[in-house]
Amino acid sequence: MTIKSRLRNRNHRNFYVIGLVVALSYLVFAELIWLPAPLRTAGGMQWIEMIDWLLMLLALPPLLWAAGAVQGSFKLRRVYLSSGIEVGRSKLSYVVMHLLKLAVVVVSVCAAAVALFTPTKLMLMLLLIGSSALLVGIDMLLSELMGWEAGNGKLRFSKRTLLLWIGIAIVMALLVTPTGYNVTYPGMTLNMNRYAHVESGAAGGSINGVLVFERPAVPMDWVYGKLFPEYRFDPIPEDEPPLTESYSQVVMMKTNANQVAEAVAMEKAGIGNGVTADGVFVVAIVTGSPVEGQLQAGDIIRGLNDRTVQSLDDMTSYMGKAIKPGDTVSLTIDRGKESLRISALTRAADDDKNRAVFGISVRTNPKLDTPRAVAYKPYIAHIGGPSHGAMLTLAIIDQLTPGGVTGGLQVAGTGTIEVDGSVGLVGGIPQKAYAVSRTDADVFFVPAASVEAARSAAPSLNIVPVQTIDDVLGWLAEHGKRQAS
Repeated sequence: MTIKSRLRNRNHRNFYVIGLVVALSYLVFAELIWLPAPLRTAGGMQWIEMIDWLLMLLALPPLLWAAGAVQGSFKLRRVYLSSGIEVGRSKLSYVVMHLLKLAVVVVSVCAAAVALFTPTKLMLMLLLIGSSALLVGIDMLLSELMGWEAGNGKLRFSKRTLLLWIGIAIVMALLVTPTGYNVTYPGMTLNMNRYAHVESGAAGGSINGVLVFERPAVPMDWVYGKLFPEYRFDPIPEDEPPLTESYSQVVMMKTNANQVAEAVAMEKAGIGNGVTADGVFVVAIVTGSPVEGQLQAGDIIRGLNDRTVQSLDDMTSYMGKAIKPGDTVSLTIDRGKESLRISALTRAADDDKNRAVFGISVRTNPKLDTPRAVAYKPYIAHIGGPSHGAMLTLAIIDQLTPGGVTGGLQVAGTGTIEVDGSVGLVGGIPQKAYAVSRTDADVFFVPAASVEAARSAAPSLNIVPVQTIDDVLGWLAEHGKRQAS
């Protein structure tokens, strides 16, 4: 048997191909992950919790690739030794292929380890798996190069290999090609009393938040949009931050929402002093902002031109009265443990040429009083965002109230929780209403301004508009099954 035929008949490529098929299947699964919801077990475990275990199977493709690389390396060594090739160009190719297979093993094992032991490090896991897949592809292509006939300078792909690469290219194009659009589609419900547990608290009822998925759209999403309801496509704004920065922002927003919910809920339950305003928190810097490079996400603005600001209202009120577009403002900020003073240029707002802005996303920085600890159960599918805040607040109150507050109803809702207890607007209302309509929820609470959008997507769902967490508590006290019996 010739070197060419021996290399072409090696079986390690089967591991590579199976691993690629499994990885592509996972891409499809990740995009349609919401379909099995509202699946749950008799013990109350929801689909969002089961996903954590299923996502650990992301270790399978890199483990297959590592196994294929090890097998291929041994077979390659046997072929070359039996053929007596020791010097020249063929030996160099032999060394390069061995090193490449070693790289496949190392990167694949690291990817599998992250998937199995630290799956919450999602971005790192995806980076390692993607790198491993790239190395596998390069190894498969170089294996074909070993089939060259001396001096002809042409790649000799087998028909099977050619069809394989064409198929992979088509599937990858459909699943990962950027389109310039964001897609928003239904998600799944999240039992807030399983997500959060207050020290010395006990859950009294069923309270669910609801997630939607929003991400850069790929061509396959338009197919899904024809097959499934409530898919929405929007052009990606020019000033949208990079994906890694957006990921960090939503994680931070979830943490902040949790902290505000804790303080508001405990005050409602008669524990602690709740939330007070403590400056203006910089959430993000818009691309092209005049303060880009000066302000950073996480800065806390304490003063404008020697005027103290305690809240976002203080800041916007002063800027509206005293600052014009193009003015330079002296900002007093806290950055970590440092207190800084910087000169910041303003520009005109996009929607009002007479209003001065810095080009930043901000919110009131809360000072929180939370006498009792709250433990959170992380879910990989619940990356971040503040839209669960109102229902988390309700769940904490429920745990701190003997007998709970739901009155035996299956409760679902969405909306941020603000420092004054008001329920703020969130995106993806139609998608969230549709997701809740697939469950056994008795009521779905939404911010008052979003009620029509919710009813358009789920006309049979009992949708209740609210403006504050007190509105939610009052409605439950009046309509709860236990109170009515």
